[in-house]
Amino acid sequence: MSRPENWEPCYSIAQMRAWEDAVVAAGGSYRQLMEYAGGHSARLLQAHCAAGSRVLVLCGPGNNGGDGLVLARWLAEAGWPVTVAWAAGAPQSALARLNRDLLPDSVTRLSAEAALAALPAQDVVVDAVFGTGYRGDLPPAVAALTAAANRAPVWRMALDIPSGIHGDSGQIAEHTFQAALTCVFQAFKPAHRLASVQACCGRLCRVDLTTPPAEVA
Repeated sequence: MSRPENWEPCYSIAQMRAWEDAVVAAGGSYRQLMEYAGGHSARLLQAHCAAGSRVLVLCGPGNNGGDGLVLARWLAEAGWPVTVAWAAGAPQSALARLNRDLLPDSVTRLSAEAALAALPAQDVVVDAVFGTGYRGDLPPAVAALTAAANRAPVWRMALDIPSGIHGDSGQIAEHTFQAALTCVFQAFKPAHRLASVQACCGRLCRVDLTTPPAEVA
């Protein structure tokens, strides 16, 4: 577990949504924000894992899943073996569907059930199932996947916050994903500052969504 020396900026869920809306109102786009979120996450993963590691990305139906799909595309285009699992059903948000359709043919797509069988063959598991606004118990299929991933001898990374944690309250569900590193998008959330949440997040690395991801050799 690694605590940042500086917790600024720190936004509530509502403040983060307002920040995104302001970026779009000023001429940006939600698509670019997702591209930067997934791209920064991919570069961070590449900096921490051996080149060519086998990566399983657990994707949810919403925009956190969309961030994971961008990460999957960036890694696949860099030649990494990538598998995407629909952990909670097919993509539902427009941006998640768009980034599903942009995946290269080299990316393997699996159901949640098939992903359980594929786990032993992976080196890295990325949690992109639910974002900071998720509250309550994890759906059974997701809980089965996160519990299995937590037991597996893999390196684990979460996007923004591990699935099963509410970004404001810090409420933690049973079988919450246990990350070695969490890529925090733009601003820390109130929950990130809680010791109980940090134990699930591992190292916290904040990335700036106003700047394009850097290239990694």
